[in-house]
Amino acid sequence: MSNPLIDEPVTSYPDFGPYLTFKESIKSATAIRKGILNMPSALIYQNMVRVYHDFYVPICDRFGKIPVSSFYRSPELNRAIGGAKASAHMVGCAIDLDCDSLRTVSNLALFNWIRQNLTFDQLILENPDQHNNPAWVHVAHNRDGEADRMQVLRMVWEKGKQVYQAI
Repeated sequence: MSNPLIDEPVTSYPDFGPYLTFKESIKSATAIRKGILNMPSALIYQNMVRVYHDFYVPICDRFGKIPVSSFYRSPELNRAIGGAKASAHMVGCAIDLDCDSLRTVSNLALFNWIRQNLTFDQLILENPDQHNNPAWVHVAHNRDGEADRMQVLRMVWEKGKQVYQAI
C-alpha cells in the first residue's frame, strides 16, 4: 500500500503571502516550452520563504508589488537558460526583480534602496545600460546558511561572456 505523504511527488506549496503566489515563484516560459519540471524540494521551499520575507516583503512594502523575473530554477531549467553553475536560484536563495515596466520606480532606484536597507549575500546590477540602470536586479542570501557577505556586483558582457565586477 502506498503512502501519499512519502510516495507522491509534491506538486505545490502554500503561497508565500499577499505579494507572491507559489505559482508565480516557479513560473518560467522556458520550463513550459521545454517541458521542464520546475518544482523545489521542501528544504528549498523553506529557503524561498526566507527570501520572500527578508527581501520581497520589505521591497513591496516600500514600492508596491514588483514583478519577479526569476525565483526558483531547477538545475535542469538553470542549465537550459545558461544560468551560473552554482546559481543561488537553484536552492531558492535568490530572486530577480524587474520593475522598469511599472514606471513608478526604476531598477536602479530599487538596486540602490536594497543596497542601503537590506542585508544580503549578493546584490547584482545586471546588464546596466548607458545610464547604469540594470536590466534587472538580483538579490540573494548565502546559499550555505553562513553570514551574508554584502557583496555588490555589476554584471556586464565582455566578448560574449558574463563578467562580474565588484562595485
